[in-house]
Amino acid sequence: MPGPSPTRACLVVSLLAASEEPRAEAVRRLARRWGAVDYLSQPLAFPGGGYYQAEMGSPLTRRLLAFRQPVGLDELGPAKLACRSLEADLAQEGRRSVNLDPGLLTGDSLVLASTKYTGHRLPLDPGSGLWQELTLWYRQGCYQALPWTYPDYAGQELREIMSGLRRRHLWRLRQAAAQGG
Repeated sequence: MPGPSPTRACLVVSLLAASEEPRAEAVRRLARRWGAVDYLSQPLAFPGGGYYQAEMGSPLTRRLLAFRQPVGLDELGPAKLACRSLEADLAQEGRRSVNLDPGLLTGDSLVLASTKYTGHRLPLDPGSGLWQELTLWYRQGCYQALPWTYPDYAGQELREIMSGLRRRHLWRLRQAAAQGG
């Protein structure tokens, strides 16, 4: 039997870069918009970055960022637009120095935003050119990958990070409910 529908999510952002400097600046600017940072991972290996390496260099690593304050489920589209704008601001000589991919993590799932359509993605906001993808599904006590889940998100390391963020997010929601918020 399904539980109650989520109303708030943990905003997470993947920061993919070859250099730490633009990524650190992106974290600072994102925190100005969404508030206190709850978690920032160490640089994680990024397998097969050919698509991005031509633009951003190598070796590419990913860091995951999560914000302390839960956001509404309608925040994914605005987050993707803000991230695209920030990517453009931090670009050098017309090339991105950091790739920013936001997602919403709930007790049930991780949904990522994209500007690229494929058959398993649904419109985030019809006509906006933004798409959303169920990337991880929480079931049987852990996040499960789906056939289209990116290989690094499907890997144990990122799924464990997401599970930790899930525990913190659900704890915050319980605390807010207990305080009448």
